[in-house]
Amino acid sequence: MKIATGRPVLLVLAVLCLMLEPLGAESPAPIREWNWIIIHHSATRVGSAAIFDAAHRARGMVNGLAYHFVIDNGTDGKPDGFIEMGPRWIQQMHGGHCRQAYINEYGIGICLVGNFSVDQPTSKQLDSLALLIHGLQEQFHIPDDHVLGHGDVIGEFSECPGSQFPWDELHKRLGTTSAPSGSAGGTNLPARNTQAHR
Repeated sequence: MKIATGRPVLLVLAVLCLMLEPLGAESPAPIREWNWIIIHHSATRVGSAAIFDAAHRARGMVNGLAYHFVIDNGTDGKPDGFIEMGPRWIQQMHGGHCRQAYINEYGIGICLVGNFSVDQPTSKQLDSLALLIHGLQEQFHIPDDHVLGHGDVIGEFSECPGSQFPWDELHKRLGTTSAPSGSAGGTNLPARNTQAHR
């Protein structure tokens, strides 16, 4: 699915809202400034926002789910390509998805369920990811070169979202030509502060 550019933001967000399911029942907070979109994989075959929230809390993350959005792969009772909205998005809180506090503060974390060091995302996951990215880019004026894989953030030293993540296919669906390097360790973002929010 290719996302047409120039589509009105309200239309994109209206379609997006139909696909989102919030984790928890918090009231939404006022929208804040966001500058980056960081893509992750769960590195697990099965998962959901609730599963990751419990795992992150067990690791001592008092704000729970580290990501703002989770895109399901058809496991744990969620449909393939289903977008779950986490409490950090509803409350417009910083993320907990990177070591770099600056990126957590201004970067939207999106996690796709799956291990893309071995497999690839499903077609429905990529459709949902492209739709979500495009809507967020339009709303927050995030340029294409600020859409990165976790491993492209300087100082992260991670293969995430996996060596098999199909960057070319994602950018084809987004209608963009530039893609992150996809190499672990990354070269695109400055490491301004290594003290991550939790």
